[in-house]
Amino acid sequence: MSKISCTLDCKKEYIPIDIFFNPTKVIIGRESEYKTIIDPANVDLVHHLLMFECNPTVVFDDNNLPDGECDDIYRQIQECAGNIATGWGVGGESIVEFPEIAGYPVGDDFEIKYYMVQMHYDNPKKMSNRRDSSDSNTVGIAIPPGANRFILDSYCPQFPKSEITVTTAFPHTHLQGSSVWMKIIRDKKAVDYLFNAESYDFNYQFENRFPKTVQLCPGDEFATRCIYNTTNKDEITLGGESTKDEMCLHMFIYYPRMNDFYSCMNANSEKAWKQVMNATDPLEDYMKFQQLLRDLKWTPESVRKWQEFYDNAPRLLIGGRAGSYTLEELPRLPEYIDLKPSECKKDISSKGIHQTSFISLTIIISFLTTLVTILFIKQ
Repeated sequence: MSKISCTLDCKKEYIPIDIFFNPTKVIIGRESEYKTIIDPANVDLVHHLLMFECNPTVVFDDNNLPDGECDDIYRQIQECAGNIATGWGVGGESIVEFPEIAGYPVGDDFEIKYYMVQMHYDNPKKMSNRRDSSDSNTVGIAIPPGANRFILDSYCPQFPKSEITVTTAFPHTHLQGSSVWMKIIRDKKAVDYLFNAESYDFNYQFENRFPKTVQLCPGDEFATRCIYNTTNKDEITLGGESTKDEMCLHMFIYYPRMNDFYSCMNANSEKAWKQVMNATDPLEDYMKFQQLLRDLKWTPESVRKWQEFYDNAPRLLIGGRAGSYTLEELPRLPEYIDLKPSECKKDISSKGIHQTSFISLTIIISFLTTLVTILFIKQ
């Protein structure tokens, strides 16, 4: 690792590196647990590790697999950039056990033949000569400074084609995130939280094993909310991989496996952004658009109006799997009958959970308003 904080963009603090491998040469069977090995000498630099599945149809030259910094090889890894198999994040434990009823297949006749390992490093002190041996777009998030409770909502309509059983949840934001939840919407009515992390802490990213599994039915929909506190900041917080940037993710482990659906993502539409920014040109110049956002001046009134913009902006809904995403426009977030408020209890922060470890962290394609990724364990 060089003294420069990031080779993707010298202003950032990450060096994501992708490594491919073919599991048929490694192990065959069904895994009931796995271990992530983080080099103790560099635990302060490793932000997270991800292992992606490559689409079954992708073909690589085994003697010349893609290997390098993400931005340099992004065209080669598009078929492997969205389907997460597992991972590790800050505060997570190294060993994860799957429920007895299911596991994760590797090799043999399993359709996934290639995986991509992606490492993300955080080097805010710009230390040089550090070598690690660990193994195993801003069009969505723009949070104004000085906000005590800034809300990002998203919605995922009707994606389970058949009943699935959810066993585990993993919410994720960065340092400004204070709360993340997801509600199950059935017949336009919230029936329960799928998971509720009222008191979220970036430094403790555990896999949250449910004390009782949750059954999801065909036609169920999902509402997700991330809440941020930026009272300690004096500039806008944008979406991105760096710890100083933000994300809004909620991921789950379930069975049986769905082969055609891995994620559901929301982003504010380009039309909405152009309207709020008084822009006429297409927002294709990422750096220019980013600078427009950074140049905004903030007052309590402008923060309030920015929240209104997020509450009412048309959304672009993206779902499916890497290489075959579907796009749908939502004029606005769907409405539903919410849960009745419950009495606050000071000794309860999350909804009955056994915390074991972090099974996955999802950052795929661009950094959108919210991303919901469903992982799987196979019966």
